[in-house]
Amino acid sequence: MKMKFLGLLAIAFLMSLGLKAQEGRQTELSEKLKQHVKILASDSLEGRGLGTEGRILAQNYIAGHFKEIGLTPYNDEGYFQHFDLRINLVHVSGANVVGYLKGSDPDLKDEYILIGAHYDHLGYRKSDDEKVIFHGADDNASGVATVIELARYFASNPGLVKRSIIFIAFDAEESGLLGSGKFVSENKIFDVNEIVAMFSLDMVGMYKANKGLDFKGLGTLNGGNDLAQPIVLAQGLILKNTSAKIEAQTDTWPFGEKGIPAIHAFTSTKSPYHKPEDTFEKLDYEGMAKITTFMQAVITEMLSIPEIVPSKRFERLQKPYAVHFNTGVTAGLGSSRHKYPDEFYIAKSVFALNAGLFVQMHIGDKLTLQPEVLLQLDGSKSAEGHFSRQSVIIPVNLHFNLVNQYGGMFKVYPFAGAYFRNSFGGKNGGDELDFDEIYNKQEWGLNLGLGTDLMKWQIKLTGQRSLTNLLQTSENEIIPMGWYFSVGYKF
Repeated sequence: MKMKFLGLLAIAFLMSLGLKAQEGRQTELSEKLKQHVKILASDSLEGRGLGTEGRILAQNYIAGHFKEIGLTPYNDEGYFQHFDLRINLVHVSGANVVGYLKGSDPDLKDEYILIGAHYDHLGYRKSDDEKVIFHGADDNASGVATVIELARYFASNPGLVKRSIIFIAFDAEESGLLGSGKFVSENKIFDVNEIVAMFSLDMVGMYKANKGLDFKGLGTLNGGNDLAQPIVLAQGLILKNTSAKIEAQTDTWPFGEKGIPAIHAFTSTKSPYHKPEDTFEKLDYEGMAKITTFMQAVITEMLSIPEIVPSKRFERLQKPYAVHFNTGVTAGLGSSRHKYPDEFYIAKSVFALNAGLFVQMHIGDKLTLQPEVLLQLDGSKSAEGHFSRQSVIIPVNLHFNLVNQYGGMFKVYPFAGAYFRNSFGGKNGGDELDFDEIYNKQEWGLNLGLGTDLMKWQIKLTGQRSLTNLLQTSENEIIPMGWYFSVGYKF
């Protein structure tokens, strides 16, 4: 009994030593991450904006660490993929910082996993002859710091590197994902068709404040959730948003457009997003270390599994005529009036409004079908003073997307369609509307308009014209019509 007790004490002691060693490694990792962010988000780097000397200092800092870690340079000239950019009327040069580790497995080494983060930010503005610097600690010194430490980990553990790994710090993300776009379209070293998965670490510095890590795009990998969940449970990480949709607002998007599974690691915008106050001391470095350790484990698994392929859902979304849905709310203000064709005049308009729900069915990139269910108040001036009615109206419009960028985050489109109306109340002057003998309770009509979708917001200008006589009698014809300016929000 005594020996058994001593044995249990020995096991407990060894476990405590292991836990202390793990805590020590995490503390050391936290300090390394903090040091990177402190330098990259310092005043001397001027917010790492295009055209600033600070951006070049950031490039050299990252390249210096890639060299010290032992990554193979992008080409014979070093770690930089140089490219030219034109932003409005200004020509500037850009540079991605790229290094890689070649895999050791004969069957897997020609496949690549890419781990990236953009290093550029918003630079600075002048105020009263002083520089106001947008430091960009969370956005995105945090992601760059994590990429550097992931590179250090895998370079120090070459036995794990079965597939090859590309490590890249993208330029010009804030200007429209230009650096990642240039890598996908113009790099001469890597065949993008051999990249089986990519990760973009963009804003990973606020894990605790945002209560977890978003891993959007994990569902683009076949078996991605099954691979990650045991690691999540073992490490006690909170993982959210593991959908099969590619994030369009970061460097995952150019890869997703090529059909490459792409995952966005992100702790949300609770930090002072795009403000000068996004400084290094506000970040959660323990959380960043936790995320880095999680990424180490996930990528380690991916480096050796026999096959990495896109999920069926992601493949369906990539097809030219793939269908997916959004829902939302909308409200509109405008004016309505009645046309009297037999008497050759249009009555004066009155205030009109509507509000309700909509569904969007996206059919490929070019078409969106949007049915709505609205409560609408409209009317017109009349001989009795003021005509008003309350209705349920169901418009169904087809949008033709002339512009569709960033995964549907920005669209411009004309649209046309039809509507059905069922009126349930109203007045003409002081009298209630008689839908039994005088007025048509139901109505059909046409819609025509122009709209734009910007991220989750929708803005539309819609014209309506009835095809149904307001009156039940055919002796006189009155045609309702109106215009509405509406704003919608997609869930």
